[in-house]
Amino acid sequence: MPNYGFVIDLKMCIGCHACTIACKAEHDIPVGVNRCWVKTVEKGRFPDAQRLFLPVLCNQCEDAPCMNICPTSALFRRRDGIVDLHPDACIGCKACMAACPYDQLFIDPNTRTAEKCNFCANRIENQLEPACVSVCPTECRIFGDLDDPTTKVAQIVQREAFTVRKPEKGTGPKVFYLGADDSIIQPEVAARPFTFREGKVHLRPLGGREPDPESPGEPRVDYDVPHKKAWGMDLVLYLLTKGISTGALFLGAILWLMGDQSALSGFAAPLVSCIFAALTAGVLVMDLERPERFYYILTRPNWKSWMARGAFILTAHGAIAGLWLLAWWLGVPGLITLCAWLTLPVALAATGYTGLLFAQGLARDLWQGPHATIDLVAQAAAEGSAALLLAALFTDVDPWVLRSLGWTLAGATTLHLSILVTENLLAPSPTLHHELAVRAIREGAYRQLFWVGALGLGGLAPLVLFAIAVASGFSMIALVPMALVTLVGSFAWEYIWVEAGQCVPIS
Repeated sequence: MPNYGFVIDLKMCIGCHACTIACKAEHDIPVGVNRCWVKTVEKGRFPDAQRLFLPVLCNQCEDAPCMNICPTSALFRRRDGIVDLHPDACIGCKACMAACPYDQLFIDPNTRTAEKCNFCANRIENQLEPACVSVCPTECRIFGDLDDPTTKVAQIVQREAFTVRKPEKGTGPKVFYLGADDSIIQPEVAARPFTFREGKVHLRPLGGREPDPESPGEPRVDYDVPHKKAWGMDLVLYLLTKGISTGALFLGAILWLMGDQSALSGFAAPLVSCIFAALTAGVLVMDLERPERFYYILTRPNWKSWMARGAFILTAHGAIAGLWLLAWWLGVPGLITLCAWLTLPVALAATGYTGLLFAQGLARDLWQGPHATIDLVAQAAAEGSAALLLAALFTDVDPWVLRSLGWTLAGATTLHLSILVTENLLAPSPTLHHELAVRAIREGAYRQLFWVGALGLGGLAPLVLFAIAVASGFSMIALVPMALVTLVGSFAWEYIWVEAGQCVPIS
């Protein structure tokens, strides 16, 4: 079987956008979204100014991150190596958008499902070239079988020096560029003052450089498609509600197994967990572009996707919480003990899998690394402690339980605060993309929310209130404010983490 790929000679591209128009006409792509386009960067000073062009299209990766994260296997690889999409299987979760390092997937506003370039597979099957190739006036696009040594594309790849986009991601892209300048091939290098779309001015991505570079010769983006954000407030709410649900049930299980048979661990913990698990499920379903298809995750799961795995883990977590509540109402403490033991691994998995899911969002360097999973566990412990401390207002609680929850909240907050300080203030950034995201958090649009909300309310304030609580013998007068500021601070950081991770351009 063939293994199709592209070579694009940037020395010959004139930026006419004929490829973009041909693609739209061939596939009936709506206004405002594109399967392919031509990015333009201006560089240098008169009389040595340059305008550089970069035709952008799907790279049909050997190790396609969009396929790995898709929870329903809607994205699949054809026998000829082309990554294509079953629109009837897509639920519109936008996970593929978060995973693609090349900004090549989008939601079709008409079908509300994902869309992408597929090298015009419909034309290839009829022995025709892709539409973009057939209309290129300078023949800068060369298409063919990379595994056939007689094809021009295979010969160029074997003989000439080429560049691929984001080689550090290890995806094995099949679009090779000749004569690529760093300012056009690396999306973080050129300044982005603004882009125009449908009569509106869109400010530069929040992690980009200053809009007016000091040096007039510094490269700056002249044209690019509007930056697409995959996940927003729905995912922020999901992080908060899931953290409360899993943290409350996990701590309730610990308290029950330590001998607390009160209504707090026996009834309030599973009740809080059930309520917030239901909210988590509701938020996730509402975030889908095709919510009526949500059950596809369970009926046709892609087991490589942490979104699919997480759906089953969350289902198990909710089932245990529901069974725990039933056991309390029926007065069967032995069944509660069984649920408590089952809760320990399941709640921990339900908490930590999200870090692995966000890590599959390969496009976003801020989300990479094991510290994200550790931080999510710490936040869940803090959020669960806070929820149970608030629930303790309505139940009779032994003083040692309040002390345990207070110490747990303080310890989890300390771990969370140390991770925030290390990752955003002390540790060097491994990539420019990561550096720009951290700069946006520390100095850019998120700075007030970070310093006041995440570090202040979510880190220092709970520890100060904990010191007051210790001095007052763990009085609820100090523990309740401690719980409230913890939840507010957690929400602030989760918002920053989701939004800042997506503020850096990837095309």
